[in-house]
Amino acid sequence: MVWAGVVIALGTVAATAMARLQEASPAQQGAAQESEVQTETFSGTVTDLKPDRVSVRRSIAGSTAEIKAFLIQSDTRVEGKLRLKVRVTVGFVTNEDGEAVARLIVVRQTTPKKH
Repeated sequence: MVWAGVVIALGTVAATAMARLQEASPAQQGAAQESEVQTETFSGTVTDLKPDRVSVRRSIAGSTAEIKAFLIQSDTRVEGKLRLKVRVTVGFVTNEDGEAVARLIVVRQTTPKKH
């Protein structure tokens, strides 16, 4: 169920971007389409959180853990309460400097343990 919510959220972002793209000038459309193609996702646990940056750690069975840092900008959308140790999925693009820039951060809900 959690993945369905993430997919729906990222699909909503893509649909909104396409609507804005239709209203843009031809030059803006070309630039926007190029950046949309390069959107990637990364899921894991928040290990460091600053006003302008978040670091996320993901572990894949059989390999070493990977930590990725994302820039948070004024146009970055955050869905949920972002804090340390929560699970998130980050939709991001890589800027000209090679830095990952978060476009959407979705805090994934954890289900309470039943006693």
